[in-house]
Amino acid sequence: MKAQLIITHPGSAHFDEVTAVSLILAVYADTAFRIERREPAQAELDNPDVWVVDIGDRHEPEKRNFDHHQDMDCPAAFVLVAEYLGLVETMSVMPWWYFKDEVDRFGPVKSSAKYHAGDDLVNRNPVESWLVASFASGPEASLPLLKAFGAHIIEDASMLKSQIDFWKTSSRLVIAGVPAMIGETRESAGLEEFRRLDENPPDIVISLDRRDEGWRLFRYDGTPVDFSLISDRPEIAFAHKSGFMAKTKERLSIDDLIALVSKAVTKF
Repeated sequence: MKAQLIITHPGSAHFDEVTAVSLILAVYADTAFRIERREPAQAELDNPDVWVVDIGDRHEPEKRNFDHHQDMDCPAAFVLVAEYLGLVETMSVMPWWYFKDEVDRFGPVKSSAKYHAGDDLVNRNPVESWLVASFASGPEASLPLLKAFGAHIIEDASMLKSQIDFWKTSSRLVIAGVPAMIGETRESAGLEEFRRLDENPPDIVISLDRRDEGWRLFRYDGTPVDFSLISDRPEIAFAHKSGFMAKTKERLSIDDLIALVSKAVTKF
């Protein structure tokens, strides 16, 4: 099988094109690719069998040209590639998705301020720095690693989206004046992202205990709930002294569960 060519820009490598290339490699897992970091020729820009990523001043998905530098309103190359691959709905649930897009287009200082991400110097990720440096120094040698990275972030996003979708359909109720949600799952992944996206996020989340047969009771900061207040109740197996979490010994009925949790509410 003839290898498909991916061309991206020379010089310093960045999260943008490294992630774009990683997504291509992961989705086309059975395709052999070679990659070159250089300026594309006109014939290559016109050839749909050549992927041109983050260079070329063209966004032409039908020709597999994915640059954004010609238009400030155009998303970063990894977003353009994800759109072409049909991944945006899944990938965009990742907390870093829109932030990294804007970092590439508008810079880390402005983006960090907008997303309350803190000092860019402190937040720089050494793993990301190593990955992009490895790609810059040896693009062909790094392809297996990028392929694995692409597969990982797609799988991670798919799992996160499925959990967010699960929490969207979970039971909503009010316990002693506090918004709450009950989900019959042992997996808590996706809760933070769900609350970030939800217009009326719950303050209490009740789910199944991961290790035992009871319920896991959890409250978020700033919520008038202190689960340490019910630590001596016979139904409780464990309650954290800071009050943010407790576990029941058994899987109580919903009515008994509501009655128990209401005793941990400190004010209305």
